[in-house]
Amino acid sequence: MGVTLHQRAGTPLIAAVLGLTAGVFVLDLVLPLGIAVAMLYAIPLLVTSKRLPRTFTLGLAACTSCLTLLDFLLSAPGPALWPAVANRSLSLVTIWVTAILVIRNKRAILGQQEQETQRRLLLEQLPALLWVADTNLTITFVQGRILSTLGLSPAGVVGTTAPEYFPLEATSTPFTTHLRALQGDPGSYVAIFKERTLRAYVEPMRNPVGVITGCIGIALDITEQKQLEEQRERLIEELRNALTHIKTLRGLLPICAACKKIRDDRGYWTQIEQYIRAHSEAEFTHGICPECVKKLYPELSSSS
Repeated sequence: MGVTLHQRAGTPLIAAVLGLTAGVFVLDLVLPLGIAVAMLYAIPLLVTSKRLPRTFTLGLAACTSCLTLLDFLLSAPGPALWPAVANRSLSLVTIWVTAILVIRNKRAILGQQEQETQRRLLLEQLPALLWVADTNLTITFVQGRILSTLGLSPAGVVGTTAPEYFPLEATSTPFTTHLRALQGDPGSYVAIFKERTLRAYVEPMRNPVGVITGCIGIALDITEQKQLEEQRERLIEELRNALTHIKTLRGLLPICAACKKIRDDRGYWTQIEQYIRAHSEAEFTHGICPECVKKLYPELSSSS
């Protein structure tokens, strides 16, 4: 369908080129050989530089060259043959020089179009948000893949003002960063927009003579990175809290062989229960084992 539309768009142009070619042929046939009318074939060749393929230009150059020679053969011979031959030769040179220039121009235009397409695709797929604002903070250009993530489009953003996307208060970091950029001072900020965390960098934009004409900014979506950092901070805090509640006993404990008291770091002897309770989360409940019952309460042991 695209080819059909292209052919329909080029049909009037092809008709105009063929009409010009036919007109030059008739004019060359009517006028004397001494007049270099065939040089006018350069006009339809120049017309082919608009929306017509290079093959058409080459074909037209070959066709007009044949028509130039045909006019020479069909025209009545004049008194001066050599000037006519010179005019025909000059016309052929003009035709092919024009054709070459048209083809080179088409190649240059095609190369520019390809570069523009690549540049547009690069900006559209850029994993960031790129924008340009003038001195009134009116956005004149915006591109980047983040636009679709934020539910925005270039057509909907261009023409709006940057303050529409963040508060206007003097304490607003995005707003003051843009104002500083207009004064020549670059800056950065982190802002949340539509539940996405963006880290933005704003630089002054200058013309070739160094005058600030606006500012240019680029923003990266750091939402996932921010979430990971918050999770890491929470985990570190939980580990710190856990460590503050964990008490362990390490190393050699000096204990009395008789009373079983333990000497602490300050040199004091304390009951083993007190020492363990102070250096761990353990709690003690007291009872009497059967052997101690026999030693301490023999009457209870004999009665049982």
